[in-house]
Amino acid sequence: MDKANKGEWGEVYCILRILAERKIYIADGSGKKHSDDCLNVLELMRKEAAERIVRYHCSPLTTEVTLTVDSFTKTFPVSTFLKLADTMLLEIKNGKGTFALSENLQKEINETGLQSVKAASKDKNDVYLTILDPRSGVTRKNIGFSIKSELGKAPTLFNTGTNSALVYEIDGMTPELMEEINSIFDEDDSVPVQRRFQTLLAYGCGLTFMGFPVHVKKHLQIFRENLEILNPRLPLYFDTALRGLLSQKCSSRDVPTVTDYVSQINPAHVTRPHEVYEYMIKSFLYAAYCGLTAGTLWNGKSNVNGGFIRVAADGEVLAFYALESDSFKQYLFDNSLIDFPATDKSHGNYANVYEENGKFYFRLNFQIRYSVKNSR
Repeated sequence: MDKANKGEWGEVYCILRILAERKIYIADGSGKKHSDDCLNVLELMRKEAAERIVRYHCSPLTTEVTLTVDSFTKTFPVSTFLKLADTMLLEIKNGKGTFALSENLQKEINETGLQSVKAASKDKNDVYLTILDPRSGVTRKNIGFSIKSELGKAPTLFNTGTNSALVYEIDGMTPELMEEINSIFDEDDSVPVQRRFQTLLAYGCGLTFMGFPVHVKKHLQIFRENLEILNPRLPLYFDTALRGLLSQKCSSRDVPTVTDYVSQINPAHVTRPHEVYEYMIKSFLYAAYCGLTAGTLWNGKSNVNGGFIRVAADGEVLAFYALESDSFKQYLFDNSLIDFPATDKSHGNYANVYEENGKFYFRLNFQIRYSVKNSR
């Protein structure tokens, strides 16, 4: 372990807290904790590297946790993980930017087997739990969970990338106006996306949505291909949403408010707009959780079999089952917002006017973050 931000340290903290309590409470569809609904953790497994898998066996008959790495085995009292979790939570709350843990704490955490800030798993699962439901007596083995920490910035549900940018052809643009638009910067030299967009409109420029960037090697619009598996009208949802937010016609970035706005505009001219747009964005949010991205062709299959674990700002740990249910989709819908990331190369260099083959274009991009409301 070296340095990390608050959200990244939250993954290690979450593991320590689970091992300290040896159980995890389940949240309902609204994100509330059920004090009488928990799962007993019998084993926690983490892939720290391709050749390093750590396992923690939690005996229900003792107050001990046994670490196994390859042929190495060591047993710790539960109090060890409780102390480390409490200490780490304080250091995370007091940390700023990217920071290292105190030397003693770092050493003690490493001794428990945790040596990487983030899991090395290629899927969305950060940990795998073997859990016992005390009500039914059913044991489920190696259930994958991703960890979403609110100790720092709100975690992302859908990450932006070069392929997620919406491409617009501009009508009424000139080389001189292009230079003027691209010279608009904030005082810190960042690109003010909203101001550039509104300046285009103020000059009477028309923006025609053309789709998404064509992948250099695949020679197709990967994001559009993925969206069409869910609903071919989803590009219209995002086009309308981004226009509404940047023109300030949509009052809030939270997904329910944005969806109400899109329903009022009704770009697809459907007969039941509220039901249709809410259903399609819920399907997208769930798919994004299950593995859909803008840069890799998706086959519609989920790469999760459990759910995600939320680390709240106060350090509380709750589990959410990611079963394809109405309640889970409703939770994602109620607790997500559309965000505008930085405009650098990794995000598609968007909000710049550019010229290709005698025509002018402009790109917009977005990401979706969890924005969990205080439900307690």
